[in-house]
Amino acid sequence: MLRLKFLFISAFVLFVFCGLQARALQQRTTTVPLPDDDPQKVAAPEQKPQEAPATAGATESGAAALPGTGWKQTITISGVKLDFRGVASLKDVVIKQGPVPVSLNDITSSELVEGQQAVMQFRLTDAAGAPMKGLKIAAWLDGAPGGKLANSDVCHKKIQSFLQMQLAARPDVDLNTYYVLALTKEPSILVIDPRVGFSSSKLYAAIDLAAPGADWVQSRNGERIFVTMPAVNQTAAIDANTFRLIRNIDQGGKPGRIVVQPDGKYLWVELESIEGQTTGGVAVIESASLAVVARIPTGKGHHEFAFDEKQNVYVTNQEDGTVSIISTASQTKVKDLPAGKGPIAIAYSERSKSMYVAARDDGHITVISTENHGIAATLSASPGLTALAITPDGRWVFAANEKADDVTLFDLSSNKMMTKYKVGRSPYQLLFSTSFLYVRSRGTEHVSLIPLADIGNSAQTAEFPAGQIAPGATADLLASPMVASLDGDSAFVTNPADKRVYYYQEGMAAPMMSIEGYGKTPVAVMVVDRSIHETEPGVYSVGLRLPRPGLYDVPVFVDSPALSHCFEFTVQENPLLKKKALLAVNLRPLTNNLQIKTGETAQVRFRLTDSETDKPRDGLKDVEVTVLLAEGLRQMRFTAEPAGAGVYQFSFTPPRNGVYYGMIQIPSLRIRANQLQYLMIRVEEQQTAEAQPGGVAKTQPVEKR
Repeated sequence: MLRLKFLFISAFVLFVFCGLQARALQQRTTTVPLPDDDPQKVAAPEQKPQEAPATAGATESGAAALPGTGWKQTITISGVKLDFRGVASLKDVVIKQGPVPVSLNDITSSELVEGQQAVMQFRLTDAAGAPMKGLKIAAWLDGAPGGKLANSDVCHKKIQSFLQMQLAARPDVDLNTYYVLALTKEPSILVIDPRVGFSSSKLYAAIDLAAPGADWVQSRNGERIFVTMPAVNQTAAIDANTFRLIRNIDQGGKPGRIVVQPDGKYLWVELESIEGQTTGGVAVIESASLAVVARIPTGKGHHEFAFDEKQNVYVTNQEDGTVSIISTASQTKVKDLPAGKGPIAIAYSERSKSMYVAARDDGHITVISTENHGIAATLSASPGLTALAITPDGRWVFAANEKADDVTLFDLSSNKMMTKYKVGRSPYQLLFSTSFLYVRSRGTEHVSLIPLADIGNSAQTAEFPAGQIAPGATADLLASPMVASLDGDSAFVTNPADKRVYYYQEGMAAPMMSIEGYGKTPVAVMVVDRSIHETEPGVYSVGLRLPRPGLYDVPVFVDSPALSHCFEFTVQENPLLKKKALLAVNLRPLTNNLQIKTGETAQVRFRLTDSETDKPRDGLKDVEVTVLLAEGLRQMRFTAEPAGAGVYQFSFTPPRNGVYYGMIQIPSLRIRANQLQYLMIRVEEQQTAEAQPGGVAKTQPVEKR
């Protein structure tokens, strides 16, 4: 009965979610390593611009400015002035996640060239010239076919299709998107687009790892993701734009926890102590070059990290019961300090200029002054501490205790315990949103919520079910199972016991949706943000890596006030950019989006042409096809037979209904799956015959092409 009630609530809130959240989730991107969508489905109700877009020819020149930095294009619609520019030199441009580094291929401060990091900016001012703040903006970068810019009608249609996230009408670059990444128990990362309609697969890409990941972190500029893999003694570096592996780094030793220092220059990786081989310590990796620049011994046991404002990193040594203080500037150890029995967590308060180190075995919290590197105080809690979290204002610290099943609050201005909050059995992870502290526990499927509004004056808590099974031992991983969403008042939570990721909107009684693991076991979750943000009053910016050379439309849509327009944008060829070899062939489906019935055999055909001459490519004997079902990743493999004129074909009999995708790989041409366009096959259940007047049975025809 409880299970049915939970399913009913989940279905209801999911329906509400799709209506309320559609506008906040109008996003998508360019690279599609794995197929995901049903092009006939949309994630949100149709959203039409309320005013037809002006044509690109309606622009006027902006005010004089330095080359490459002026507002080159301007349009006034209903009294609102909308300016647009692309900025190639990023030295003085800051977006939400901090300064974006200038590409090594930078040619001048004004040229916008392929492969270059750049920023696109939109500025809105009202009729009085005042900046328009707090707007919701959607924009895209989309190629102009044949070098012809979009007129009013074409621009209007582009904006409509992009807002509806149609598979058949994807932009070259989506400038307002985010993805949810799930690190799995298996050696992989699932890239999930949570905005796709619930009738379609939300799986956007899958990243294979050399071994299961233990911990992960994003670079400060959001360009890369780093994953430690203890089983192979390596750290994977992944491109966060393409979701492809860059390199596996041999940092020396067995990696565990990984963090990035505040200025983003270096990664700090835990190296576990191995009896008879090493006492343990840290490796330092330069985040740009991926070079290992230092290995520093610290002590035995698991290591946690925290940074102060003086370019020092504090590293716990769990078995030794110490904290090592290391200068990030010189990458040398300054000193070791005692920190109780089994230091398990560490956090920094800028307000008190102190480090707080929680020891699991004796329940003490050691306070270390970052001014003189001495022990300033000791807070008394109970044995069993597992996690610390300091509020963003640096005033309060929460300490989770897995033995007492509670969270203790300390006032850091007085170093006194204020209250205890009862939570689920064996709490082990803490996460802040704008209004709550989320507490994940191993012994219950419920996530506890501690309100921050009346902090210190109440022991009140709330909870919501993140699944139907307690995570238990499946949750034993360094990486966090929770992440706050971009809006600050919701979160994504994994439950490896359920093999699902849950989305919770604060104020609801249950998660608003859940996302399956597609045959994998999600254990940790991360959000990759690629959306437009207001970076100064009335100016909205987004960083991107510029695509291939050519002429592009830049459709932009503002919900309120209702504005829509297509600007123009040109990407120049980068003569310093080393060209990647083209794929040997191009693929054109001849029976794409094939619609058949379960159990019926269909012939799937496609044509391969030479990428340079565009002539048919015949005679290939190793054209391999992997067909997978969108939900669950059930795979079947075939070899396509040549049929002449560059055409290849294979027979396929679907075992069940659903949407199938065909991925082509050709080993002899070094073409891997996901590099060529995929094939789509839509399979429906067989319909039973219906009795017709006069006793004639009518059946639905099966379409075969």
